[in-house]
Formats: sequence, structure tokens, C-alpha cells
Amino acid sequence: MAEREARPAGTEADGARAAAEHFAAELRRLRQDAGQPSFRTMAKKAGSISHTTLHEAAAGTRLPSWPTTRAYVTACGGDEARWHQRWLAATGHQAAPDEPAGPVPSAAADQVPTPHPARRIRPLWTHTIALLIGALLGTAATLGVVTFAFHTTAAAPPPPQECPVGDGPAAEPAALAESAAPARPAADRTPPSPQTAPAWIGRPASDKEILTGTGVVLPVTTPVAQGDALIVTVMLTSTCPGTVTVTDTRGDHYETVGDETDTRRHRVLVLAAYDARPLTTADTIRVAYPHASKYHIAVDEFRGISTARGSARAHGESGGTAFTTSATPLTCNAGDLLVAAVGTNTGTGPEFGTDWSALPQLKLSSYRLTTAYQVATATAPCAATGQTTAQWAAVLAVFR
Repeated sequence: MAEREARPAGTEADGARAAAEHFAAELRRLRQDAGQPSFRTMAKKAGSISHTTLHEAAAGTRLPSWPTTRAYVTACGGDEARWHQRWLAATGHQAAPDEPAGPVPSAAADQVPTPHPARRIRPLWTHTIALLIGALLGTAATLGVVTFAFHTTAAAPPPPQECPVGDGPAAEPAALAESAAPARPAADRTPPSPQTAPAWIGRPASDKEILTGTGVVLPVTTPVAQGDALIVTVMLTSTCPGTVTVTDTRGDHYETVGDETDTRRHRVLVLAAYDARPLTTADTIRVAYPHASKYHIAVDEFRGISTARGSARAHGESGGTAFTTSATPLTCNAGDLLVAAVGTNTGTGPEFGTDWSALPQLKLSSYRLTTAYQVATATAPCAATGQTTAQWAAVLAVFR
């Protein structure tokens, strides 16, 4: 008893939060190993769990129930028995080494482990308080005296043509902010050698999902070398005004280079971090944004750049035959790296000219995020130009 009273007040809550975040990281790794299926595809395989619930399980805000964990694991082809032991360990009720683990409980069974006798007082008080609150709510509803509005993370999205009142910079979800490393000061960088020509190295992270939300955590799938740059291209669908932020577990500093929104509130951005610290497959990249109904996010690793020289942006309606940022005057110098991000909806996907190298496209239904790059060979006006019949928004970012 004395030990329990001496324990700091936040220790138990901090431990539960850390366990939930660690368990969520393992779930994200499982999904990655399964080929990064969409949460809607996983929900179809699971049968009884919604895609939103599966997404929340991987967010780390709280430990998911066993039925949700079972559905997630099944959809990704994981070992159910092994994951049940991991779930028990995360709840703090792992069976002792000399005790049999027992059969994996069914989805219909009660999945909450029996609490230790010393911990039953708190649930009894909670139950009593819940009964009192229920009685008060019932009385108020009957008399028509009080009306309560409950707001949850699953609340309906705002109407198509308007955003929530007072909408401004996006508040980073708690699950993302709590584990983010301190931002690395922009001055704490080592510029690349002048002899290093810009080059694309690979895509260490990406994801796309039809899911209303305000943030996502991306697992790093391939290591990032120290000193390279990370360029993040983003497409947000039916989104709202506000700040988009990117952080990673190594504390790299990401800045917004270009940002464009079309007439249907589809938004395309380019952000970048230079002289990145080394990232491994144990690291994650977090993107926080205002309300959006879908997201497409790609993180590409480049070598040989240390700063942004400028950007151009534009958007157009469907039915045309081209996209271009040429309305914004921009001059590129020989050796500059040009990175273009184009978000489209319906119509044909964007096609760049022969001087551009297209990177893997992210596609959801009729929505596409297309990223391409080239290295300028001469000092001349430059623009991101190509063909599409879709509604589009484009950002061209120039680096050196």
C-alpha cells in the first residue's frame, strides 16, 4: 500500500500511454509488411470492424480492444495467437511464465481481463458515478430541461462548402504530438558538398486513405541516410484552411515550400527537410493537417540539396487539356532540382513532358497525387507543365 501511495500520480497513465503507442507502432509495422492495404480493404476482410476503428487502432491514442486487434491482425495475415499474447502484455495482464496462456477468446466473449483484486475499488466507484450520471441525464431528458451535445473524433464532417467556425491552423492530434521529438533548428545543418549533383534516392514513406481526420503517422519503410533531404508531397481532399505540419521521431525541421488549393477545396503542398538525421525502420513521420476527407502523402529522399530557391503554383478546372504553373514567373539555374506535385480529380491522370522523371503515383478512386522531378540543365524560365483532362492543383518547388 505504501508503495502505491508513493508512486507519482502520472506514472500509471504515462505507462498506459506508452504501451498504447508501442502497440500501435507494432500494428503499423504489421500493416506495412502486409503491403500497406487501405483501411477500407482491411475492414472488408475483417467483416465486423469499421475502417475508422482500424485506423484509430494504429494511431496509438489508446489501446484497442481485443476484437479490434483481432480484426486488424486477421486483415493483415498476422498470427492471431501471438498477437493475443502481445495484446495481453500491453494491457498489463500477461500470464505468468508458469501459467498456461489459455485459448484465444472469441470476438463475442468479454475481452476485458479481470482486474487485480487490489484494483477493483476504482471500477466500483466509476460504476457508481456512472449510474448517478445516467439517472440525472434520464431525468433531464424526460423533463426537457437540458440538452447535451456529445462531440467525438467520429463526428460528421463539415458541409461540403464550409469549414468549422473558427477554423484555423490544425491542432496536431495528441497521439502525434506526445511522441514527437523536439524540432531540429534550421541553423543546425551541414550544407551538401558543392560537387554533389541532386539525385532521387528513394521513397521511405507513403500512404493514401479515404478517411476523415486531421493527421496520420507514417512508418519509415526504408532507412534514410544522414545529410539527405526529405521532400514531402501532400494532397488533401475537401479540406479546410490551416497549417499543415510534418515532424519525425528524429526532430528534423520541415518547412512549407508551396501550397495550392483548387475551387473544390482539394489542396496540394510540398514541404521539405534538409540535412536530415538518419532514419531507420523504427522511426515514423507524422503529418498533421486541418479536416480532410482523404489524404495522399509521399515522402521522397533526395541527395545534393540544402535549401529552396522558390516555388510556383496554379490550379484549373476539369475539361482542359493541360496543367501548368507558368503563370507564376520563375527562373531556374543549371543544377537546380525541380520537384512538381499535381493533385487531380476525375479525368485523365497528369502526364509530364520527357524532361521529367515521374515517381510512383498515389491513387484513390479518381483522385491522384502525381510527383515528378528533373534537374535543370540551363538557366531559364521554368514551370511544371503537362497534360490532363482532370480538375487539378499543382505546385512546383525549386531546390539547390
